[in-house]
Amino acid sequence: MQTAKQEVHEILNRLPEDCSLEDIQYHLYVLQKIECGLKDAEG
Repeated sequence: MQTAKQEVHEILNRLPEDCSLEDIQYHLYVLQKIECGLKDAEG
């Protein structure tokens, strides 16, 4: 399992160089929602 910092680093590496802060925030939001959904599904 990756740390939060590693996950953010991976997202930043995948995004284009000219992405906005809004783009980054959106991707972090989606990642957080997916992780919350997975935790809810587990238990």
